[in-house]
Amino acid sequence: MPGFWPLFLAVAVALLGLGVISPVLPLYMRAFGAGGLELGLVFAAFAVARFWGGPLFGRLSDRVARKPLILTGLGLYALVSVAYALAQSLWQIGLLRLVQGLASTLVTPQAQAYVAERTPPGREGRTLNLFYTAQFVGMGLGPILGGGLAEHFGLTAPFYAMGLLTVAALWAVAFLVPMEGRAPGERRRPRPPWRAVLAQRELWAIVAYMGTRGFWRQAFNAFFPLLAAEKGLGETMIGTVLTLYFVGESVFQIPAGYLADLLPPRPQVLLGGMLATVPLFFVPVVAAPWAVALLSLLMGVASAFGRGSIIVVRTQLGRRFGMGTVTGVQDAAFASGQSLGPTLAGAAYSLAGAEAPLFLSGSLGLLGALLSALLVAPLPAKPKTCPRCN
Repeated sequence: MPGFWPLFLAVAVALLGLGVISPVLPLYMRAFGAGGLELGLVFAAFAVARFWGGPLFGRLSDRVARKPLILTGLGLYALVSVAYALAQSLWQIGLLRLVQGLASTLVTPQAQAYVAERTPPGREGRTLNLFYTAQFVGMGLGPILGGGLAEHFGLTAPFYAMGLLTVAALWAVAFLVPMEGRAPGERRRPRPPWRAVLAQRELWAIVAYMGTRGFWRQAFNAFFPLLAAEKGLGETMIGTVLTLYFVGESVFQIPAGYLADLLPPRPQVLLGGMLATVPLFFVPVVAAPWAVALLSLLMGVASAFGRGSIIVVRTQLGRRFGMGTVTGVQDAAFASGQSLGPTLAGAAYSLAGAEAPLFLSGSLGLLGALLSALLVAPLPAKPKTCPRCN
């Protein structure tokens, strides 16, 4: 399918740049005097922008071409990268996180919708999870690269690296990804109203899974580096631990996609979602760095299987209600978890120490996996005609 591989590569490079800053951003903000609550609020700013931008731009992308939106988002990423390194205060970093979150809703969800709309029925799992493999490869390599850059060249070096990588991704999309074509005079078919979209039980299964997943993932990203620093781990080791999560998810994303095409979604959603969060209860209590790294790897492996089936459910629902619309709701759900995660986990950090955010996140992750499994249909949906896939 033309355009897929260049888009996969561009998204991987863009998220490699985003992942580069993940192990150093908490430490960078702490240099500006951020405490636990301030750290959580700044991280939450990214998700607040995604919460509002996801449905808005998703609905818009069902009516206009998606490629210009992706290019706009990548351009904003590049500008924000340099601005981070030049920031002079904590409030400036918070503002940049808002802009970065808005840019993210123009890139990854629109790229997902671009691919999903052209995926034949019955191949949703393998195709869309191949897309996520490219995404996680980028995000997974980013932290270890960012940690190494920070350790050898200072905390601002990863921000400049993010800018260069984003410019490369922008070039790839601009020149290698085809514009969506339509016959002269053809318009995208009208989408059902929001009340019809929100009445779907499967949509709320997606919201429950992605909302709680966003909570525990972002809380882990925000507060594990601080916990690790208290235990004496360096930036490179912190980046390695964060990278291994993405290694596990990347390697098993494609097998999970094949299973999602063949098996009922409920078992994978339940087992994958619950097993992904159990390691959060053990990360604070193990001492050996290799054990923490192994737990992170296991989190990624289990998460691949739960997410694989959720993506199939989302794609099937998107064919009926608009791929951008449903992807935007998914992104908003994930963003709501990302927003609440650092905020509530930051309060837990201030009240009970560095271990508390992970215990809180693990508990909500288990609850979300159970609720999502109860809401999702017990059997796979029958493939529907996809005129755009021919």
